[in-house]
Amino acid sequence: MWWMLKPRLLFFWGIFLLVGQLYAQTEGGKRLTSLHALSFFRSRVCQTCDLVGSVGDCGCDFDTVNQATILHFFPLLTDLAQRTFFRYFKVNLNKDCPFWHEDMMCSIRDCAVVECEAHEIPPVWIERDAEGRAVRECLKESDTATDRMEMHLGAVDRKEAMVGVDAFAGWEEGDNARVWIEQEEEDQGMTYINLLRNPERFTGYAGPSARRAWNAVYENCFELSPGELEAGGHCLEKRVFYRLIAGLQSSISTHLALEYYDKAQDCWFPNTALFVEKVGKHPERIHNLYFTYLFLLRAINKAGPELLLYDYDTGNSEDDECVRSAVQNLVRTSSNTSTADQCHRAFDESGMFQPRGLTDGAEAAAEEERELHKLRQDFFVRFHNISRVMDCVGCEKCRLWGKLQILGLGTAIKIVLGRPEDRTLEGSLSFQRNEVISLINTAHQLAKSVKAVENFQKLEFDDILQWWMWMSGLAFIVVGIFLRVCLHRQEMEKISKEKKQGDRSNGRRDVGSRLTSSKKTN
Repeated sequence: MWWMLKPRLLFFWGIFLLVGQLYAQTEGGKRLTSLHALSFFRSRVCQTCDLVGSVGDCGCDFDTVNQATILHFFPLLTDLAQRTFFRYFKVNLNKDCPFWHEDMMCSIRDCAVVECEAHEIPPVWIERDAEGRAVRECLKESDTATDRMEMHLGAVDRKEAMVGVDAFAGWEEGDNARVWIEQEEEDQGMTYINLLRNPERFTGYAGPSARRAWNAVYENCFELSPGELEAGGHCLEKRVFYRLIAGLQSSISTHLALEYYDKAQDCWFPNTALFVEKVGKHPERIHNLYFTYLFLLRAINKAGPELLLYDYDTGNSEDDECVRSAVQNLVRTSSNTSTADQCHRAFDESGMFQPRGLTDGAEAAAEEERELHKLRQDFFVRFHNISRVMDCVGCEKCRLWGKLQILGLGTAIKIVLGRPEDRTLEGSLSFQRNEVISLINTAHQLAKSVKAVENFQKLEFDDILQWWMWMSGLAFIVVGIFLRVCLHRQEMEKISKEKKQGDRSNGRRDVGSRLTSSKKTN
């Protein structure tokens, strides 16, 4: 019967398109195309929300984002993610959870992470790691000598110095500008992981451990009223923070549904029902996903000069040249009116942490400045705490991608929301290798999720059509059986009636023959 599925499917699609065309002609006399008619019916029968209008808090509509993703961003980001430079991520997956006791021995097979062999790592990276260790050892010896001198000359009480801006200086790595996540100490349990061999997908990790980690993440978000969550609400900064985290969760849920493992069939497949339940039927979750994606694209565009000058050397000259070419195409667009350029400029950060001008007087303005400074610090601390929660994720592979994407999101925040004083004397930002790797890979994961939203909507629509096809086929069978039974009953009644009529005729003939016989006898 499988060869009959496509004709039946086309038959039902044809009916839907025909009715859609008739409906379209009644809307103000405007005739729509078959594609519009199909989209109309798909939006009516699917639970996945229809992607129309603009993305919340961004000056870009869904159609523009989808078009730019398919034609421009997704191919470039996919190419970069497979290159040597972006394939390896250095991370410590063995740190203890700082908030509660978590059993990190995940018993699920797909939770485990495959570490790199020594020969896989680019030799130039190993050399630079060794140089970095030597520099850090010298700095430690210098700090020790300074501490000894202070003990003799009188130690300085630094407690008050840790209040305010300098409170987070200990989180910075080397000469890097302010970073927004808990940073790793080099070579203390850190290993290189091949991201291509450890993709983000369904592992079976769920239950109390996963819920506790996500609850801890959202406990560090700002408390917002329903009105403040809507685009145009009063506190943009708090809303942006929440939407970035919620959008990242939507992306993660999409990836789990995109590559779902079926134990019975021992295969990976896109789980449409899981996507619809976790993401598709919640409009705000899809909006948050697109918002986070556009925020990352804004960061990549804003850091374009630094990314173009970054050293992508891995020892493979041909591969490194392809990286430079792809990065150039990623951060620069051929036209200011192109869909890609619109996505680059979709998020406008100019109003973030800026006075609203709603108060009069120097004292009120100074108070507003203090409140904004406090809000920025709170923004910083909350995100830093979320980065620490990643060490509490019980699944090793989930922890890997959680740490990578939180670092990528933190790097984007540093780029987009960073202050002028966070830059170097030349006015540029400096990045560590892990920050660049995580930024591009996080953007790739988000682009993959955005692309998957429309694909899942099509899959859901196809599933509904197939369900109707099977139900219609079943209905035809039931009706056919019913008609056959009715016809059979009619035939049986007819036969029975004819038999009775025949019996009556035979009875009359028998009576007549008996009468004739009796007359002859008389």
